[in-house]
Amino acid sequence: MAGSALALGTVLHPMVFLFALFGWLYHNGGYGHNSVEDFISGHDMDDPHKSHHPLQRGAVDPRRGRTATLLLILLTFIFGLLLSGMAFLPVAILVLMTLMGFVYNRYNKRMSLKFVPIAIAHSLLFTFAYISSGGSLDLTSSFPFTDSWVGAAVVLSTLYLILQVAYQIMVEGDLKDIDMEEASLLKRLGARVKDDRFSAPWTARVVSVKIKLISLFLLFMVHYLVKGGPLDFGILCLFAAFMLLLENSLMRGRTWDHSKTVRNMATMEVVSTFALVVAVSPGAGGTSHALLIMAVNAVYFIIMNRLLWGTFIRPRV
Repeated sequence: MAGSALALGTVLHPMVFLFALFGWLYHNGGYGHNSVEDFISGHDMDDPHKSHHPLQRGAVDPRRGRTATLLLILLTFIFGLLLSGMAFLPVAILVLMTLMGFVYNRYNKRMSLKFVPIAIAHSLLFTFAYISSGGSLDLTSSFPFTDSWVGAAVVLSTLYLILQVAYQIMVEGDLKDIDMEEASLLKRLGARVKDDRFSAPWTARVVSVKIKLISLFLLFMVHYLVKGGPLDFGILCLFAAFMLLLENSLMRGRTWDHSKTVRNMATMEVVSTFALVVAVSPGAGGTSHALLIMAVNAVYFIIMNRLLWGTFIRPRV
């Protein structure tokens, strides 16, 4: 929604709605396929945190689930082709997004660097929506690879999203599954749970906070490039402070509480995503349009949490 709105200068445009629909399909197809592949590979069958899932309960046949999610991915891909106008660059981005999603879904449990394919698959959604909605990048060979200020903001926003997804997988995802037998970069850095206490050495903590600090630098650069004002800047500062507080809550030594950790992760993902919306808002219709994007997504997030988990903001896994 934000990528499309930045290209159009407003949220109040049919293309923004179409990209909200595309994102919804992309999310359901991709995460559905991920759940099926993790189950079929045997990694999630005995995960106690996922015993409530329909696959683990036997309510859904895994092979039929795989077929259904692959068909949904195909439908999403065709929809994306229509939205792209069949132009070369957005089609190439759509193909790359889809391929990287497949790589992650099939091999993530065996990859220490699993954040790489999923970061590409998710971060390029912003760029795909921007270009397909008529936005121009005017690509060059020198950093930030474009002569346009808004184009530079898109490039930096994409880099921000790569770091955000990398953090979700490399830090949050490994933290969530720290007691499971699977490839984990965080565990390789020395993070562990022992005697119901979580501890992380300085190497792991530095990696975590560095990702967030670089992410925040990119956000403020994006805000500058789209000519943000004092109000947007103030709101962005609040989001930045909240992100750093959440980072500390996730990586500090403490009594291990899986449920509370997942809640903090969910909050971090919401805050990090909305921070980008705030950063690009001066070029996407202003603060009121940013609030509309956040409201739509927050309402959907809360409704789905209530339906799936019976919670407000915290998923059960």
